[in-house]
Amino acid sequence: MKMMRVVLWVMVFGMITEALAMEPLRLIAPWTPVIVKTNASVVEVGVWGRSHKFAGAALPTSIVTAGGDVLAAPIRLVGQVGGKDIAWKRGGNFVFHADKAHAIISGWQAGDDLIVNTTTQIEFDGVMRVDLVVMPQNKKAPKIERLWLEVPLKRSRASLYHFWPGRWGGAKNSGAVPDAGLQLPFKPFVWLGWEDGGLGWFTESDKGWQPQDPKQPIEVVVSGDQTVLRLHLLDSLPPRLPLTYTFGFQASPVKPWPKNFHEWRICHGASYGMEKKPLKAGEKKTALDRAAELGVKTLVFHEHWTPFQNHPLTTHEASLKSLVAASHKRGIKLLLYHGYEFSSLAPEWGEMADETLVKTASGGYTGGYYRTPEQRDYIVCYNSRYRDFLLDGVAKALARYGYDGVYLDGTIEPWGCCNERHGCGYRAPDGTLKPTYPVFAVRRLMHGLAERAHPRGGLVNAHQSTCCATPTLAFADSYWDGEQFGGGELTRDLLKQLPLETFRAEFMGRNFGVPAEYLVYERPPQWTFDAALAFTMLHDVRVRPGGVGQPLEKMSVIWKVMTRFGVEKAQWHPYWEMKPLATAQPESVKVSLYVRPSTKGKNGRTLLVVSNLSGDQPATAQVKLDRAGLKLRATAGAKDALSGETLGLTGDVLTVPVPPMRMRMVWVE
Repeated sequence: MKMMRVVLWVMVFGMITEALAMEPLRLIAPWTPVIVKTNASVVEVGVWGRSHKFAGAALPTSIVTAGGDVLAAPIRLVGQVGGKDIAWKRGGNFVFHADKAHAIISGWQAGDDLIVNTTTQIEFDGVMRVDLVVMPQNKKAPKIERLWLEVPLKRSRASLYHFWPGRWGGAKNSGAVPDAGLQLPFKPFVWLGWEDGGLGWFTESDKGWQPQDPKQPIEVVVSGDQTVLRLHLLDSLPPRLPLTYTFGFQASPVKPWPKNFHEWRICHGASYGMEKKPLKAGEKKTALDRAAELGVKTLVFHEHWTPFQNHPLTTHEASLKSLVAASHKRGIKLLLYHGYEFSSLAPEWGEMADETLVKTASGGYTGGYYRTPEQRDYIVCYNSRYRDFLLDGVAKALARYGYDGVYLDGTIEPWGCCNERHGCGYRAPDGTLKPTYPVFAVRRLMHGLAERAHPRGGLVNAHQSTCCATPTLAFADSYWDGEQFGGGELTRDLLKQLPLETFRAEFMGRNFGVPAEYLVYERPPQWTFDAALAFTMLHDVRVRPGGVGQPLEKMSVIWKVMTRFGVEKAQWHPYWEMKPLATAQPESVKVSLYVRPSTKGKNGRTLLVVSNLSGDQPATAQVKLDRAGLKLRATAGAKDALSGETLGLTGDVLTVPVPPMRMRMVWVE
């Protein structure tokens, strides 16, 4: 009988946790198991690199990441009931369940008029899902005039912002937090932080929100030493209690920074036959041979590897296997394209399309990209069964074709969807259909792709534009950003269109814990590959070359210098450090550097990236080095690491001529 009760409890517990956690994701590397500590008044949940405390409250009172607490005060619900400010008089929490992959914390707080219950699920990568219920304390519902969720951050740890969706043609969704703060329309993801970390907030919809100004329900308020993210849940119409809100948090960086990402050496532009066709008439060397010679270690095959957009199978199986084998023979990994679309040419279209595609409120499809063979490709929603179709297909294709991982085009983005057939969209009180943003479903897809690729030593590489939503981006090994400037915006006024703070907020990756590369098209009216390098290399970000051509020739030299220097064993010191090891004049010149201190039998060495960010004025940069900090000997010399040219180093000052919007790499030893 006791055994039956135990079995019954296990079954019931499983049903409860499944309902709450939607089958929690399995723990995968590089994350470490969740650790839970409790005492009489505090619950602490630790994940890799971060900890979350609940001290006598339903919501987090402390979130530590990158060596310090990002919160200036506990996350809180504030507002008014019956003309008086809400006073929470009681509160607490307890651990409902914990294992190595996740923990579930039950919480409550109460005042004279309201009770709030929370169920907070914290997963191994630091995502916190909060289901919050607001109820009346008594049978008679109180009059709530205002209810805001506020996240008070330390101002020093909330100097940068990023939100999604953004827009193409600019970077207004990322940058430095203005002193006047921000007023935003509804956004499903908002991140506030600094160059080394931060805190993201997210939700799948604005269901239940009743802001006074529907155009500005989200604020970032800067006051004193705090920067407060304020979410206007209620401040207009009388609510119908109980109310339920679901939202989440995730502190960043989300995972350990990979030491060897410089050695992935990704090149875009694989094609069928490149392992057989001579690069030039009369030569034996093929394009694949040349790619290997130039140091490529990862090749990306774009959408035309299969005739059906975003499909896991191809009709060119023999050609694909030949390319995979030839790449592996040369030590090159091959990633295949998968996107965010469903092809009208796909065999499954008739059965699955209407059920699985993203729909607008009026019932229309979104997207409609055209490609050959002639087809239209519409945006698919991964909150539908297409997610499992793709995951199963990729797993089988990896085994069948032998390739090494996936290149994802827009796949991390939880596109707004109103397709009620698969559970997206919601009805407002007036019956209007409004979109939901399926963060948790896309997150499940990304986790599944990583789970399938990583055991093979493969990579998950995500291309996106304006979207660094960490709950989904966390499972990518790296991301590729910048295509939103494809209209040539950066050729007009670069630093105005893409301020340095904006680059650090969105395009650098260190603040999120995911390495980044930059996309630039080598064609008018784009800025050139060389100009892009001047900007990106300052941030330890490389420009990805496409095809076996001049950009790859340029990038090859940089790759080889960085390998020879040993940047994976070096300390990186960016230009914005409080106590820089190198400073430069004139003002248009910035310097970041890699430092390898001297060891037994080996001299110390420094690799500097010296960039002139003036669009039209050359500079003779005077770079002052901190000799003591760099531990440079009096006999240290300097040379251009790419050309070998000797450069003048007199005392502490290095002289480096740099053309407009160009960079030079300087090796000091």
